Amino acid sequence: MGRNVQQTGLHLCITAVLLLGEGRGRDFPGSLSCLNNYVTTVNCTWSPEEPVGDGPFHLHFTNLWTKGQNASCQLTAGDSVQDQYHCTMHLARQILETDGYRVSLQGNFYGSNHTYITFPEYSPRQHIKLDPPSNIQSNITASKCQIWWTVPSYLDEILQYQLQYKEYSTSWEAALNKTPPSSLPQIEIEGTEFRSGISYMARVRCKVSEIEDSYHSQWSDWSQTTVFQREGSSELSEKLFDTRTLQFLIIPLSFGTLLYLFWNCKLSSRANHSTS
Repeated sequence: MGRNVQQTGLHLCITAVLLLGEGRGRDFPGSLSCLNNYVTTVNCTWSPEEPVGDGPFHLHFTNLWTKGQNASCQLTAGDSVQDQYHCTMHLARQILETDGYRVSLQGNFYGSNHTYITFPEYSPRQHIKLDPPSNIQSNITASKCQIWWTVPSYLDEILQYQLQYKEYSTSWEAALNKTPPSSLPQIEIEGTEFRSGISYMARVRCKVSEIEDSYHSQWSDWSQTTVFQREGSSELSEKLFDTRTLQFLIIPLSFGTLLYLFWNCKLSSRANHSTS
């Protein structure tokens, strides 16, 4: 038993030395967020809490379970937000549910090289931000509006969606929200919610359903838009048809009546002259 205690203590010491040597013992300078699209792309943002020097700075993803499935990217300063660094990396294969990575930040901090272990075990399924749905399309009649879109087929059973629609001329702040009742990438809306003759725009976003406890996902960005316009009802079309038909009939009927009266007056005038 004493030997086991000694071996355990030795193992802990070695682990501590390794972590300290790699910067784990130092406080990580700032915060790091790495979101993946659950395909092959990972987008990372590092926000230092204080100046860190000119670098360079690199992120390293080391697969914990599969050798050779590692990736790296160089963090570069952002243009829009000061004191933020970004990088995008593309993994060699599609992310799996069981994947895990050890994420480290390595860089030159004011002339001194340091390595920080930012995520001892990064689980991609806990840091998801999907790509927006693609190929959004619509079809509308007087009675209903159908909108559908495309997502990766291996994800469609675990996703939830939010759809927004608005009149074409208004801002998205005035948009109405709809939640599809199922995980199917489509929705049907009553046609009465749309005014005839007005163009509308719709867009959709997605995330892994909150019912899926083993995943954690943010909303994706909004998709491209689809534009549609409701047709008039058949009853209205018939009324318009009847009105136009009546307008076309009135003109020849009026002309015929005037012509009849003209000739009738002319014949009456001749008859009067003959009598005289």
